[in-house]
Amino acid sequence: MQQGGSEPAGDVIGQARHRAEVVREHVEEALRVAEQEGGPFDFLSLAIAAHCSVSYLRQHREFATRIRALQATVPPEPVADHEVALRRRLRDAEHRAAALREQVVRLEAENARLRDRLRTDRRTAPAARPAGRATPSAS
Repeated sequence: MQQGGSEPAGDVIGQARHRAEVVREHVEEALRVAEQEGGPFDFLSLAIAAHCSVSYLRQHREFATRIRALQATVPPEPVADHEVALRRRLRDAEHRAAALREQVVRLEAENARLRDRLRTDRRTAPAARPAGRATPSAS
């Protein structure tokens, strides 16, 4: 009976080894295809193509090193003219917003000074004239 009990364990180990080899072959094939087609070289795309997990690719030193080396060969995408124009407009708008914030701070400080001066002037001013009396006109 012990022989029968040890066979399933050997079967499981054999299956695991077979699965590991299949995954390795899938990753190798996905890398070959990506190299031939010029990408994509990101971990997620390669994991999907190889039917494995991203963590498997990152933890497997050989694959992670190859993927990172391939990523380094990809030139950055050229920036389109409209994107450059939009970035310039955004930068100009940010500068304008900063200038307006400074102006608001300055105007709020000036308003506070004027209010204080108005309160001070009201306290020191002579009593106000009663309503209904007309002020003499200077003619």
